[in-house]
Amino acid sequence: MLWCDGQGSETDMEHVERDGRPAGEEAALLELHATSAALRTRVEGLVLDFRSGRPTPGFRLLGEGLEQIDSGLSALEPTARSSVFTMQPLLFWDPRNAMIDLDGQTRLRGLDICMITSGRTAAAYPLLSSEMPHVRIGHAPTQFILIDRGTAVVGGPPSDGGYPSAWLATRADVLTLVRSVWDQALPMSRPGVPDGAEPPFTPRQCLVARRMVLGLKDAAIARELGVSVRTVAAEVAALLDGLGVASRPAAALVLRGGSDRSAEGRRRAPVVDEP
Repeated sequence: MLWCDGQGSETDMEHVERDGRPAGEEAALLELHATSAALRTRVEGLVLDFRSGRPTPGFRLLGEGLEQIDSGLSALEPTARSSVFTMQPLLFWDPRNAMIDLDGQTRLRGLDICMITSGRTAAAYPLLSSEMPHVRIGHAPTQFILIDRGTAVVGGPPSDGGYPSAWLATRADVLTLVRSVWDQALPMSRPGVPDGAEPPFTPRQCLVARRMVLGLKDAAIARELGVSVRTVAAEVAALLDGLGVASRPAAALVLRGGSDRSAEGRRRAPVVDEP
């Protein structure tokens, strides 16, 4: 169960690329955006009611700010019995994010776990498919977690202090829209790790990367992970090579997404037909 600060949305019409898109696919994409807009409108109305003191049965605040939200998600994780489906429009790598470990626990319990995020996330988060091999890349117009298709955590407007908010919903009107968004988006997404392929980085390299970016030396990383310093040095070398950089500071910049400009620079340039 993963949450992020900020709900970068793909609802701007510039993201609805018409050129070369089959008519049926464009219609499906427009329907997805319409359903997502309806979900956001319904959630914002319920949040307004909640903050105004009006009753909102089946809808309550899970948390404001990442610490409260993480705590709420940690309490929810054991209640999941069959599936956890997550949609995140934009996600940057955070070496302190304990929710990545929580996702791993859910996978180990054998649940059906999947996340859809945007191509922008894939460009800015080099460890994405290695830390979350269940990720799919596609259209992610809104932010939610759908648990067992019967409980949802949805993103709401920021708090008065500007912190992200998450809301727990069990009511039918919200769940119907959340399920519809997921069911529309899933067929238009692709696996982050292609069938038959392996993630670009190993689980241990991901653990080393987190500690390296936080400033730990090889000896300290080796103690934490219970391996030799030589093993850590080899993993760091593999990380640098895989990221295409020559130093740890450069690796830290790439791992943290650098900037939107650097992330966009790693995208494949569009093909322009010759006149």
